[in-house]
Amino acid sequence: MTFLGRFLDRLLGRGDWSITLPVLDGPLLPNQALEEAETFATLEAADNLVASGKHLYASSGNCLHRYPESGGPGEVVEDYGRRVCALAGAKDMLAVGIDGCGVVIRGGPHDGRSFSEAEGRSFGAVTALAFFDADTLLMANGSGEVGAGEWRRDLMRKGSSGSIWKLDLRTGAVQNLADGLAWPAGIAVTGSSIVYLSEAWRHRILSLDIATGELRPVLEHLPAYPARIAPAYNAGYWLSFYSIRNQLVEFILREDGFRTRMLEEVPEPFWMAPSLASGQDFREPMQGSQLKQMGVLKPYATTRSYGLVVACNARMQPYASFHSRADGSAHGTVSACEMGDDLMVASRGGGRILRLSAVAGGKSG
Repeated sequence: MTFLGRFLDRLLGRGDWSITLPVLDGPLLPNQALEEAETFATLEAADNLVASGKHLYASSGNCLHRYPESGGPGEVVEDYGRRVCALAGAKDMLAVGIDGCGVVIRGGPHDGRSFSEAEGRSFGAVTALAFFDADTLLMANGSGEVGAGEWRRDLMRKGSSGSIWKLDLRTGAVQNLADGLAWPAGIAVTGSSIVYLSEAWRHRILSLDIATGELRPVLEHLPAYPARIAPAYNAGYWLSFYSIRNQLVEFILREDGFRTRMLEEVPEPFWMAPSLASGQDFREPMQGSQLKQMGVLKPYATTRSYGLVVACNARMQPYASFHSRADGSAHGTVSACEMGDDLMVASRGGGRILRLSAVAGGKSG
């Protein structure tokens, strides 16, 4: 594109300078499904979820928790000393991503195997893990510059240093599959050499051929920031999201001077940036529609935080969705997984694990 073309785009607010956002419509039409869901467990900063056998594993801060399938009190399985930032399960194994440290294997034939760096690059921001087979683990490293807990900073700095890696659990060999990604936050296998990736800051889902390294967009122009991807019983996928996009954040991302000062001078909880929860402090930024009127916050208000999980078919196309809107509290739904016929959802912003009964197994709820 010519200099004149870029100048006109910026002047007229079009192309890369447009702040027009896709609407929540069709299969993404808002509802109250997450807000009305059963609370399976209360867990502060509930994050990653993995169902294994008759148990549900969930991370919260530095700890890995385990809950019986039937519900009831959970137990702390292990404290890793640093935040658990990713989980994946296969047979008797768990792969655990630890913020700033890399990946460690727990249980199974590769128990104790760990990965912390390769090619002189640190695995300091593990955002997603998926077993390709019993001896191969796929890993998303969200950024080469910040840790997994600094996802908001990476977004507001327009980070694009994320990468995808293949880890051989038998030999310890590591292979880089893709680079230059804007916070790859989810990864899912398909049964072939193709895997799906969520690229959060570019609001899209990509397919990656791990045999050739070819990347292709599959689902673009999403109205929210995609997070982790979990397999569904019906050969589809569950796609979770950090938060919804809004026009003020899109505008700030295009105003480099203001954005730089905000990151330097304003405490992070009060940035005008997406959040996993909102309405917890009077100093938080807000737009006019976020102000309560007569004590009521309108559900359709523009908001920094939101709860959203989308059911996709085998081609990664949405067909149903589950929401917690602006006036709800089940926000920051960063992970989901099936357990029997139920869908389990981690609401990190709401501090609880939700159970949506009988929506798995190909049913859309």
